[in-house]
Amino acid sequence: MLGAPLELILFSHDLDYAEAAMAAGMNSVVVDWEWCGKSDRQFGFDTEINRGTETDLLHMRERVQGNLICRINNGPDQRVREALRAAELGANEIWLPMVRSVAEVKQCLRALDGRCALSILCETAEAIALGKEWAQLPLARVYIGLNDLQIDVGSASLFSALCDGTIDAFRARYSGALGFAGVTRPDLGRPVPCRLLMAEMARQSCCFAIGRRTFRADVPQADIARATRALRAVFAELRQRDAQAIAADHAALRAQVARLTPARMAKAGS
Repeated sequence: MLGAPLELILFSHDLDYAEAAMAAGMNSVVVDWEWCGKSDRQFGFDTEINRGTETDLLHMRERVQGNLICRINNGPDQRVREALRAAELGANEIWLPMVRSVAEVKQCLRALDGRCALSILCETAEAIALGKEWAQLPLARVYIGLNDLQIDVGSASLFSALCDGTIDAFRARYSGALGFAGVTRPDLGRPVPCRLLMAEMARQSCCFAIGRRTFRADVPQADIARATRALRAVFAELRQRDAQAIAADHAALRAQVARLTPARMAKAGS
């Protein structure tokens, strides 16, 4: 895992952009069905709420080759039905958000029965506390959603989990495929530079990263290949740092986060 190129995952319902991204080196595309309850849960936070449909997933499957992911809703009467429907429409991987218990994850694993992979989003205090349990399940990956985690635990900032030991403690219990935050061109990024976030991803032995609205805004379709090459090159360099450089980058991240006010943090959601 540590020596493999950084896996890049794109959130997009734009068929042309997604098709170009996959041709330019992205590994996966996410069609996002999750919207139920998000407006209320994320009220006052500048987040991206998509309302993907079955048609979006079907058309994306027709246009892109490779790994197609569908993020579903995690309501008691939704998770299994949507997971099975997404698999039927051609998704290779299901993302289950806002997980709070092992039982709901096992329910989806049983229902899918190997039809496609299952991944989870750890965005709640309960999910973060269950790292050891996630390590024992056949999950494709775990993504820590900083926006919803901030809201759920009442952190002062979007990036608190990167600086207060939350992710360090989770990583000590969970050794599988991990990701968090989002990326754009490595020379950009706001309010925290992308390179500093990538340095923290490398410190935590992450193996995948997500491009969302900031990536789409910063990277025109014609420049996607250049951006993916740059991201992988920077990440490969960050993996080669010595202990002193790793500590210095982490200290720089903590200082950057400390300079940001909670109001500015809330505007950094993706």
